[in-house]
Amino acid sequence: MIRSYQQAIRDIAKVMVRVKNPTRLLKIITRYLYREMQVKNTAMAIYDKLNQRYVFYDSRGDNRVPKSLIKLDLDNPLVRWFMKHEKRIMIEKDCITTDLIDNMLADGQLIEQDPTLGPRLEKMKETMRNLSACACFPGYYKKDLLGILFVGSKNGTGHLCDDELLFLQTLASDASMAIKTAEYQEALLNKIKALEESLGVIRLLRQKDREKYLQTIIALANTVDAKDSYTCGHHEEVEKWGLMCVEFMNVKFNNNKREILSTALRLHDVGKLGVPDEILHKKGKLTEEEWVKMKDHVRIGAKILEHHDDFKTVAKIILHHHENFDGSGYPYGLKGEEIPLESRIISVVDAFHAMISDRPYRKGLPYDEAIAELKKWSGRQFDPSVVEAFLKVLQKSIHVE
Repeated sequence: MIRSYQQAIRDIAKVMVRVKNPTRLLKIITRYLYREMQVKNTAMAIYDKLNQRYVFYDSRGDNRVPKSLIKLDLDNPLVRWFMKHEKRIMIEKDCITTDLIDNMLADGQLIEQDPTLGPRLEKMKETMRNLSACACFPGYYKKDLLGILFVGSKNGTGHLCDDELLFLQTLASDASMAIKTAEYQEALLNKIKALEESLGVIRLLRQKDREKYLQTIIALANTVDAKDSYTCGHHEEVEKWGLMCVEFMNVKFNNNKREILSTALRLHDVGKLGVPDEILHKKGKLTEEEWVKMKDHVRIGAKILEHHDDFKTVAKIILHHHENFDGSGYPYGLKGEEIPLESRIISVVDAFHAMISDRPYRKGLPYDEAIAELKKWSGRQFDPSVVEAFLKVLQKSIHVE
């Protein structure tokens, strides 16, 4: 018996965080259960969205499931039990065991209430018997049945105790969440790889002349605009204000540095290409999990651009444009002059334009209120020298007092 199920869950959770490949994660879980719980066999089936059925990814023990031969279709009674749970039948746990099935079959009153229940329970028992399983544990992601964990009888005692059933149900739920996260990360990496390959093709084909370089910038900016309707027109305004800001600062910006700043201003949101649409277009407040994914757009943007010769400096600027002057920003908590000046400029003009712009969930602020917010957060979120210069830009461009 595992000496501490709570400690076991914590140990496995640490593994789940580290392992990014879903298939490898499943193999680690089934191997762990077979070795530590001393069950005769264990297997896990995961939903294959493309073929709309549950496929066995790994199996351990004396009676291993032949992964290439056995699949569970959506009309399988065991799958249907977990997907469309019988609300009329009250059971203490989400899992199903052969003992529980036998008890329900022996309950004449229960069977009499639903004539279809008996045959379905018999088919469920047959499925479990064919898979040498004495217990099955559903793994849900939100309301979707992501997978099913099958566990055989214990060596020696035969039966699983209540603590073991609870442990396995918790593990199946945690594993489903971890697998979904791993799938998201894998899909995101593939998306980034595809974007990098696209940029690689552009790099091989593009000439050194300025015109084709500018076409690349415009194409990427337009891709972001097409994905997130909020950014449409946002980048042009931010670019104009950012370049004007430099004119009122006591810094030297040659033509090359101005071009780099201009490019970074246009592409500072390019990482949103890797943010799920349901998060970008959500009308309400983001959850903590969604906010973590949203914040990752700075890393994604930098990753997309850093391998392209003309965009390496731009990538660094984009990576840090959500750092705060007092060190409270992300992704690295840089502060003061540790943050590139170009990033500090983007932070101010981007935030101001966001404040005055209408969003699906709120109206934009009036200019005077947005300016008051800039002053309020000067020295904390924003570089005071940039705020001072930008206020001069506003006075010049829109005659704000």
